Amino acid sequence: MGNTSPTPTTCLYCRAPLTQTTGPGRPRAYCDRRCQRRAQRRRRREGGVRQPGHHFPAALSIAQDLQAAVTRLLELEHAHEDLAELLAQVRRISTELDHYAAAAVNDARSRGTDWDEVARAACQSRSTVRARWGEAAVDRLLRNRAQERSARPGRAPAPPEARHEILAHVEVPAPGDTRTARRAARRIASALSFLHRHTPLPIKDVAEKTGLSPSYVSRILSGERLPTWTAVRLLAETFGADPADLRPLWEAGQGLARPTRPPLREAAARLAGALRGVYLSAGCPPYERIAQASAGLLGIGTIENVLTGRVVPSWETTSALLTALHAPPGDLRGLWEDVDYAFLVRLMIPPYDGPLPDHIVHPDE
Repeated sequence: MGNTSPTPTTCLYCRAPLTQTTGPGRPRAYCDRRCQRRAQRRRRREGGVRQPGHHFPAALSIAQDLQAAVTRLLELEHAHEDLAELLAQVRRISTELDHYAAAAVNDARSRGTDWDEVARAACQSRSTVRARWGEAAVDRLLRNRAQERSARPGRAPAPPEARHEILAHVEVPAPGDTRTARRAARRIASALSFLHRHTPLPIKDVAEKTGLSPSYVSRILSGERLPTWTAVRLLAETFGADPADLRPLWEAGQGLARPTRPPLREAAARLAGALRGVYLSAGCPPYERIAQASAGLLGIGTIENVLTGRVVPSWETTSALLTALHAPPGDLRGLWEDVDYAFLVRLMIPPYDGPLPDHIVHPDE
């Protein structure tokens, strides 16, 4: 059995004394399996090795999917979907929340956060958070999530030849392109195409008036090309439209950031222009049809006042209008929040459906 006389050593992780025995096999290096796993995680952090099965930081990607899921719930609510469909979407959001919490903890642990900090942040005991968000449990959860999402229909990547064909005809926006940006680019094409159909100008005459090539104009109107702002402006002016109505959509299509905290009138003008741009891309349907599509939430007068910029809409009105025009409300949420912030700064009250004020007047005065 060999000599069993004790040899004092220390744990390579916690430096606690070990009672070492000599004999066959490798000598002990850690107190137990727990210290061994902690040492392995520390080596991964120090060596820059990422967790297998998902990309760091995983929480950011899941948070973006959560935003899309909540936006979808809002669309279902405005569309008066059945309760079963609403609750099914709620379950999807609840599942994604669990995924996000696990990924956020895992990301924090990868940055060196210990379990005591995690327990304080989660307002739970150390043993509870370790059992719920341990490395193996989170890795298994995120692997299963990735497999489920890859198995959903319509998520398969395009074949190489298809991607090449797409890139050959579309000017890809700058890094940071999102589904919102791609939808905005399609709306620009829809709006310009609608405006062109209501003019007597053939493509050749449009090209001559704008100085653009006929083939380039044709690709813009068909949605095959994301145009420059100069091209959008020239086409809108040629078709007798206000280019400002398309500016917010073009900026979203390019992935450009909005001005931070614009003044009230600028914020309201940008929101009104974006709403008119969406209205154009929808083919300028009659106000009566929009009112019907809103299931009674919007009156014809309200729709006209919002689209003409005579009133500043509340978020409920904005969301209902966008849903009736088949546009995701979340795409313009940021523009509305700019107006909301400007109202709060100037009036110290939240915005309501009403005219843009020239003076600070309390509603009770």
